[in-house]
Amino acid sequence: MKENIRLHLSGWEKIPPGSPAAAAKSIRAAVNKSMQPLGYYQANIDPVIDGNQLTLNIDPGPPMLWEQSDIVIPPLPADVQERIQPWRTSDLLKTGSVLNHQNYDEFKKGVVTAVRQVGYLDAKWEQSRLLIDVARQRARAVLHLASGERYKIKSITFNGSDLSEKTTNTLIDTQPGAWYDADDIGLVYDNLLGSGYFKYANIDVEQEAPDQATLDIELTDHPSDQFTTGIGYGTDTGARGKLGWTRTMVDPRGDSIFSNLQVSEIGEELSTQYRIPWPHPLERYLSWDTGWRREITTDRESSLFSTGLSFNRSSRKRWQYKFGLNLEHEKYRQGNSDDQIVTYILPNYQYLQRHVLGEKSGHRSLIKVWFNTALGISILDDQSRFFSVESGVSYDVELSYRHGFATRVDLGGIATDDFYTVPLSKRFYTGGDQTVRGYKYNAISSEDPDGELLGGQFLNVFSMEYRYRYLPDWMAAVFVDTGRAYISGDEPFYKSAGIGLRWQLPVGMIAFDLAQPIGDPDENKVRLHVYMSATL
Repeated sequence: MKENIRLHLSGWEKIPPGSPAAAAKSIRAAVNKSMQPLGYYQANIDPVIDGNQLTLNIDPGPPMLWEQSDIVIPPLPADVQERIQPWRTSDLLKTGSVLNHQNYDEFKKGVVTAVRQVGYLDAKWEQSRLLIDVARQRARAVLHLASGERYKIKSITFNGSDLSEKTTNTLIDTQPGAWYDADDIGLVYDNLLGSGYFKYANIDVEQEAPDQATLDIELTDHPSDQFTTGIGYGTDTGARGKLGWTRTMVDPRGDSIFSNLQVSEIGEELSTQYRIPWPHPLERYLSWDTGWRREITTDRESSLFSTGLSFNRSSRKRWQYKFGLNLEHEKYRQGNSDDQIVTYILPNYQYLQRHVLGEKSGHRSLIKVWFNTALGISILDDQSRFFSVESGVSYDVELSYRHGFATRVDLGGIATDDFYTVPLSKRFYTGGDQTVRGYKYNAISSEDPDGELLGGQFLNVFSMEYRYRYLPDWMAAVFVDTGRAYISGDEPFYKSAGIGLRWQLPVGMIAFDLAQPIGDPDENKVRLHVYMSATL
């Protein structure tokens, strides 16, 4: 109330001119005007004027209380009733509560907006009165809604794009004949921009009385060729640079090309993807992926060329999967051994599911589940085979504004008659920023008699982390990790613990971690990890 009074008087540069009585009258009027929207209509205001200094002695008096209001909303379909139910049960006009004009206006606007959003575009309050009985200290609202007719989508038109209407229509979740729904229109907008084809999208709704609406969609295509560059640093990869090229619309059907070159201290990677809508560019598409990757670490080197076709299915924000067939050619060297060359076909399947919970309560949590499997069949030598499976789950929760907790489990295994014929890139390794911190990137696996890393046939990794937010964009963290990539079940788990900082940026979270191995006589120094971290 004090702030509201100050706000109403803040425009005064000096005490109103005239006699003291006239000035006091003007002041009382201004103060009353500031208090009435908060429900106080019987305030006793005593202004004390001393030169240009004003002191207010205020007795606000009893507030106006809501009594039973006269609110009439005509019978509406069940889906519309569901939209306005939160307003029916809100406390904004609750009997016995203090009158607040802002709450009254919010209720009026909220109901009309909710009804209009589901197609009653002409909805308005046929009667709208706020009755105040000052003598009884009571307030009563008279609100009678006239909904009008419910609008349907008559037609949808597109302008300004080279993309075929057939492909554009796959991005439209509402069709002619459907009820107008603002949420559906918003989803159309998100789909259009999320497709990557369009730089801008503008949707105009034209009403044709009594119950028809036309959607006129004006689109602006992205430039034919887009280039991106980036530099970064991660403890696993060292310094790295990236160059990307995209042609989002190769032809009117909506085929796209994506190509990326990444160079880091541990290797290079060149990848190209040709994507074909089948028929939905976001939810169902075919892709042809071709790439080359070279990676060099302390005791191993691998060069891999791959090409393959895959079918991709996605709900975008919830789950996605793909299955495909790759042809891969790999040349690798392990420790001091001779170079090995293997060519194999690789039927594969990948699945990822995300669940975001508690968004309304403010304590959000993110659950991710993933599952990858592949069957490798050598085609140029002894027809060796392997079948690999890797799966995991992560849970990240905001316990409160200050406190957060995250945990992650990774499991994997390879079924094969001879593990040593499995290509180096398909074996399991762990250690580094994203797994067991305190160890170098992929520095944990089974070893040969000379201490050279062989890779693992099985994988177990487990991490826990607690975070404390001490500034809006900064958090402190403590964590423990444990894991192993092994051939024999009696090989040990490698453990580490540490502390860190998390810096929240618009593009993601940067993590700074100090971690030290636990109980490892051969590796006990503190290691710094800097990387982009997953975030809610």
